[in-house]
Amino acid sequence: MPRRVLFVAWAPFFSGAERALLLTLRSLDPARYTPVVLSGTDGEFASQVRALGIRCDVADLSPLDRRRPLVGLRSVAAVLKSAVRHRVSLMHANEAPRFQPAGYAAKVMGIPVITHVRFPAGAAGYQWFLRPGFSRALFVSQALLNQAVDEAPALFARKSEVLHDGVEAQPTWTVEDSIRARQELGLPENRPLIALAGQIAEVKGIWDFVEAARILSSRDTESLFVVVGDDLKAGGQVRREMEARVAGLGLSGRFRFLGFRTDVPRIVQAFDVIAVPSHIEPLGNATLEAMAAGRPVVGSRVGGIPEMVVDGETGVLVPPQNPAALADAVAPLVRDPALRMRMGAAARQRAATNFSIESHGGRLQHIYDAVCGSPAVRFGSGSEAA
Repeated sequence: MPRRVLFVAWAPFFSGAERALLLTLRSLDPARYTPVVLSGTDGEFASQVRALGIRCDVADLSPLDRRRPLVGLRSVAAVLKSAVRHRVSLMHANEAPRFQPAGYAAKVMGIPVITHVRFPAGAAGYQWFLRPGFSRALFVSQALLNQAVDEAPALFARKSEVLHDGVEAQPTWTVEDSIRARQELGLPENRPLIALAGQIAEVKGIWDFVEAARILSSRDTESLFVVVGDDLKAGGQVRREMEARVAGLGLSGRFRFLGFRTDVPRIVQAFDVIAVPSHIEPLGNATLEAMAAGRPVVGSRVGGIPEMVVDGETGVLVPPQNPAALADAVAPLVRDPALRMRMGAAARQRAATNFSIESHGGRLQHIYDAVCGSPAVRFGSGSEAA
């Protein structure tokens, strides 16, 4: 029989961590590992999990707190209840800050527990979040793992490895497909579109994007700047601030704000260049989705972005917090469609070769086999999975 694995996800709002987990769920071979999800909220993430036909429980997920011990204990009890009901053999926390309920529940049950590490937390943060102990820590980039090992070597040196997020391949659009998508989105058919996609937050370099747009707008009259996403964490406050700054610079006619969308991987091909001017970026779904759609990325040389983007081949890397450099890197791509196509094709190939969800799922299941002590038996095959 396949092993059941309980994924524990805080999911306070829908962002990159939740989008990555949805792809992970789809990447598993159900004949080896059957996923069940426990979500901290009954929102967009839980709805999308259920749409995949995967069981999704909901419970408050809070770490232990000496000032409010009952809250943390209730969270541990909720994880235990879900794990016992679904008869799981393994737990997998989707982020370190809410690892504790899964970690303590797994310790009570005597089963392995894995944590994903998706964002830096510092030595004290890691030691507190991961206090129950873990079987394996999976970092989304080598850069993030290196930083964590430097900060907390005793914690991570022997039980950690890199598992890049995966991305789903997208069919190549025709010119007609792109025109239809632009019409659907209310965007002009024949102007260069430079997009910023994902969570709208200062750490994503949104003000650098606005300033780069101002610089580029002073040089040409064609480019349009598209923002896909919202500030779900603060109810749209930062997005409204971004709109106000754009208006204050007299750039409202050069910007389009499309809001939060669940179909970003599909519509990326409507754009010409994807900007990822993040200040901190352990990996980044926006970059992977752009690459899988055959679009060049102009991204900051920070975190895991250089592990995805090959500078000068699949996109361009620029110093972080440098709007002038961002504008200078975008400009040649706007002027030269052949350069965009060449880099986009290389990006698509790199995504398929290095970041496919099939490869991601295969590696993850080998890790599961290792922490469980033996390969999962493929249901119905009568043999062990490779």
